[in-house]
Amino acid sequence: MKQKIIIFIIAVSSFFTAMGQIDLITAYNSTDIGRNINLSVHKQFKKHSVLLGVKYQIGSIIQNNQSELFRKTYYPRNFKETIGFNTGYQYNFNFEKLKLDPFLFYEFQFTNSHTRNDIIVPVAYDIYGNVLYNRFLEFFGPTIALEHNIGFGYKFNIFGKFYLYQKIGFGIVTFHNVDKKVYGEDHYWEFGHILNTGILYQFGK
Repeated sequence: MKQKIIIFIIAVSSFFTAMGQIDLITAYNSTDIGRNINLSVHKQFKKHSVLLGVKYQIGSIIQNNQSELFRKTYYPRNFKETIGFNTGYQYNFNFEKLKLDPFLFYEFQFTNSHTRNDIIVPVAYDIYGNVLYNRFLEFFGPTIALEHNIGFGYKFNIFGKFYLYQKIGFGIVTFHNVDKKVYGEDHYWEFGHILNTGILYQFGK
Protein backbone atom coordinates (compact mmCIF):
# COMPACT_ATOMS: atom_id res chain seq x y z
CA MET A 1 0.00 0.00 0.00
CA LYS A 2 2.69 2.48 1.02
CA GLN A 3 4.78 1.57 -2.05
CA LYS A 4 1.82 2.49 -4.26
CA ILE A 5 1.42 5.79 -2.40
CA ILE A 6 5.12 6.65 -2.88
CA ILE A 7 4.91 5.76 -6.60
CA PHE A 8 1.84 7.98 -6.88
CA ILE A 9 3.64 10.88 -5.17
CA ILE A 10 6.63 10.51 -7.52
CA ALA A 11 4.28 10.46 -10.52
CA VAL A 12 2.46 13.60 -9.36
CA SER A 13 5.78 15.33 -8.63
CA SER A 14 6.95 14.52 -12.16
CA PHE A 15 3.68 15.93 -13.49
CA PHE A 16 4.16 19.17 -11.53
CA THR A 17 7.71 19.42 -12.84
CA ALA A 18 6.50 19.05 -16.41
CA MET A 19 3.97 21.83 -15.83
CA GLY A 20 6.67 24.35 -14.95
CA GLN A 21 7.61 26.08 -11.72
CA ILE A 22 7.41 24.08 -8.51
CA ASP A 23 8.71 24.58 -5.00
CA LEU A 24 10.29 21.99 -2.72
CA ILE A 25 9.62 22.20 1.02
CA THR A 26 11.45 20.33 3.75
CA ALA A 27 9.95 20.86 7.18
CA TYR A 28 9.79 19.70 10.79
CA ASN A 29 6.29 19.12 12.20
CA SER A 30 4.98 18.76 15.74
CA THR A 31 1.47 17.29 15.58
CA ASP A 32 -1.00 15.62 17.91
CA ILE A 33 0.49 12.12 17.53
CA GLY A 34 4.17 13.13 17.65
CA ARG A 35 6.93 14.55 15.48
CA ASN A 36 7.85 14.10 11.83
CA ILE A 37 9.98 15.48 9.02
CA ASN A 38 8.44 15.80 5.59
CA LEU A 39 9.52 16.57 2.04
CA SER A 40 6.77 18.12 -0.08
CA VAL A 41 6.26 19.35 -3.61
CA HIS A 42 4.43 22.69 -3.71
CA LYS A 43 2.73 23.94 -6.87
CA GLN A 44 1.15 27.40 -7.04
CA PHE A 45 -1.68 28.41 -9.35
CA LYS A 46 -1.93 32.18 -8.76
CA LYS A 47 -3.75 32.44 -5.38
CA HIS A 48 -4.13 28.70 -4.96
CA SER A 49 -1.49 26.10 -4.09
CA VAL A 50 -1.45 22.34 -3.68
CA LEU A 51 1.09 20.24 -1.77
CA LEU A 52 1.98 16.57 -1.83
CA GLY A 53 4.77 14.85 0.05
CA VAL A 54 6.20 12.00 2.09
CA LYS A 55 6.98 12.13 5.79
CA TYR A 56 9.25 10.35 8.25
CA GLN A 57 7.66 9.72 11.64
CA ILE A 58 9.99 10.15 14.64
CA GLY A 59 9.43 8.07 17.78
CA SER A 60 7.77 10.19 20.45
CA ILE A 61 9.28 11.01 23.82
CA ILE A 62 7.27 9.30 26.54
CA GLN A 63 4.80 11.62 28.27
CA ASN A 64 2.33 10.72 31.01
CA ASN A 65 -0.65 12.27 29.25
CA GLN A 66 -4.03 11.48 30.78
CA SER A 67 -6.09 14.06 28.86
CA GLU A 68 -5.84 12.58 25.35
CA LEU A 69 -5.56 8.89 24.49
CA PHE A 70 -3.07 9.06 21.60
CA ARG A 71 -1.35 12.44 22.04
CA LYS A 72 2.42 12.15 21.44
CA THR A 73 2.35 8.33 21.62
CA TYR A 74 3.21 7.24 18.06
CA TYR A 75 6.41 5.23 17.97
CA PRO A 76 7.37 3.33 14.77
CA ARG A 77 8.79 -0.14 15.40
CA ASN A 78 10.18 -0.68 11.89
CA PHE A 79 11.11 1.37 8.83
CA LYS A 80 7.76 0.74 7.13
CA GLU A 81 5.94 2.45 10.01
CA THR A 82 8.13 5.56 9.80
CA ILE A 83 6.86 6.38 6.30
CA GLY A 84 3.62 8.28 5.80
CA PHE A 85 2.36 10.97 3.47
CA ASN A 86 0.89 14.45 3.57
CA THR A 87 -1.16 16.55 1.20
CA GLY A 88 -2.75 19.97 1.43
CA TYR A 89 -4.19 23.14 -0.04
CA GLN A 90 -3.26 26.81 0.42
CA TYR A 91 -5.03 30.05 -0.34
CA ASN A 92 -2.34 32.67 -0.86
CA PHE A 93 -2.68 36.39 -0.12
CA ASN A 94 -0.81 38.90 -2.23
CA PHE A 95 0.34 41.88 -0.17
CA GLU A 96 3.02 43.55 -2.26
CA LYS A 97 4.08 45.94 0.53
CA LEU A 98 4.79 43.08 2.93
CA LYS A 99 8.07 41.20 2.84
CA LEU A 100 6.28 37.95 3.66
CA ASP A 101 3.58 36.01 1.82
CA PRO A 102 0.76 34.88 4.18
CA PHE A 103 -1.68 32.05 3.43
CA LEU A 104 -4.52 29.99 4.85
CA PHE A 105 -4.14 26.25 4.64
CA TYR A 106 -5.65 22.80 5.06
CA GLU A 107 -3.29 19.85 5.61
CA PHE A 108 -3.89 16.11 5.82
CA GLN A 109 -1.33 13.64 7.21
CA PHE A 110 -1.51 9.85 7.12
CA THR A 111 0.35 7.62 9.59
CA ASN A 112 0.15 3.88 10.30
CA SER A 113 2.33 2.98 13.26
CA HIS A 114 2.50 1.44 16.71
CA THR A 115 1.97 3.59 19.78
CA ARG A 116 4.11 3.50 22.92
CA ASN A 117 2.18 4.13 26.11
CA ASP A 118 3.35 4.93 29.61
CA ILE A 119 1.11 2.77 31.82
CA ILE A 120 0.74 3.18 35.58
CA VAL A 121 -1.05 0.42 37.51
CA PRO A 122 -1.79 0.33 41.28
CA VAL A 123 -0.29 -2.83 42.77
CA ALA A 124 -0.26 -2.56 46.58
CA TYR A 125 -0.33 -0.33 49.67
CA ASP A 126 2.58 0.63 51.89
CA ILE A 127 2.45 0.43 55.69
CA TYR A 128 1.02 3.96 55.81
CA GLY A 129 -1.87 3.17 53.48
CA ASN A 130 -0.42 4.94 50.45
CA VAL A 131 -1.01 3.35 47.05
CA LEU A 132 2.06 1.90 45.33
CA TYR A 133 2.17 1.87 41.53
CA ASN A 134 4.01 -0.14 38.90
CA ARG A 135 5.06 1.85 35.84
CA PHE A 136 5.92 0.22 32.51
CA LEU A 137 5.93 0.78 28.75
CA GLU A 138 3.56 -1.04 26.42
CA PHE A 139 3.30 -1.05 22.62
CA PHE A 140 -0.06 -1.24 20.83
CA GLY A 141 -1.07 -1.30 17.19
CA PRO A 142 -0.28 -0.50 14.52
CA THR A 143 -3.03 2.13 14.46
CA ILE A 144 -3.92 4.41 11.55
CA ALA A 145 -4.02 8.16 12.31
CA LEU A 146 -5.69 10.59 9.89
CA GLU A 147 -4.81 14.17 10.88
CA HIS A 148 -6.83 17.10 9.51
CA ASN A 149 -5.69 20.65 10.34
CA ILE A 150 -6.54 24.14 9.13
CA GLY A 151 -4.68 27.33 9.99
CA PHE A 152 -2.47 30.23 9.01
CA GLY A 153 1.08 30.41 7.68
CA TYR A 154 3.58 32.46 5.72
CA LYS A 155 6.72 32.24 3.64
CA PHE A 156 9.51 34.80 3.92
CA ASN A 157 12.40 35.24 1.51
CA ILE A 158 15.73 34.61 3.25
CA PHE A 159 17.99 34.97 0.23
CA GLY A 160 17.86 34.05 -3.43
CA LYS A 161 15.41 31.21 -3.98
CA PHE A 162 15.29 30.13 -0.32
CA TYR A 163 12.29 30.99 1.88
CA LEU A 164 11.45 30.47 5.53
CA TYR A 165 8.18 28.53 5.58
CA GLN A 166 6.06 28.32 8.76
CA LYS A 167 2.49 27.53 9.72
CA ILE A 168 0.29 26.75 12.72
CA GLY A 169 -3.10 25.08 12.74
CA PHE A 170 -5.69 23.11 14.66
CA GLY A 171 -8.14 20.37 13.79
CA ILE A 172 -9.11 16.79 14.54
CA VAL A 173 -7.46 13.38 14.34
CA THR A 174 -9.37 10.17 13.66
CA PHE A 175 -7.88 6.82 14.65
CA HIS A 176 -8.69 3.51 12.97
CA ASN A 177 -7.84 -0.13 13.74
CA VAL A 178 -7.49 0.83 17.40
CA ASP A 179 -6.32 -1.95 19.72
CA LYS A 180 -9.21 -2.99 22.00
CA LYS A 181 -6.77 -2.96 24.94
CA VAL A 182 -6.42 0.80 24.45
CA TYR A 183 -10.05 1.64 23.74
CA GLY A 184 -13.24 -0.39 23.67
CA GLU A 185 -13.95 0.34 19.98
CA ASP A 186 -11.78 0.12 16.87
CA HIS A 187 -12.06 3.85 16.14
CA TYR A 188 -11.53 7.02 18.14
CA TRP A 189 -10.96 10.75 17.63
CA GLU A 190 -9.43 13.69 19.46
CA PHE A 191 -8.57 17.33 18.81
CA GLY A 192 -5.30 17.91 16.99
CA HIS A 193 -2.79 20.57 16.03
CA ILE A 194 0.21 21.21 13.81
CA LEU A 195 3.29 23.40 14.29
CA ASN A 196 5.40 23.49 11.14
CA THR A 197 8.71 25.17 10.36
CA GLY A 198 10.79 24.55 7.28
CA ILE A 199 12.66 25.80 4.25
CA LEU A 200 11.11 26.30 0.82
CA TYR A 201 13.27 26.26 -2.30
CA GLN A 202 11.75 27.83 -5.40
CA PHE A 203 12.68 26.26 -8.72
CA GLY A 204 12.47 28.39 -11.85
CA LYS A 205 12.16 32.16 -11.93
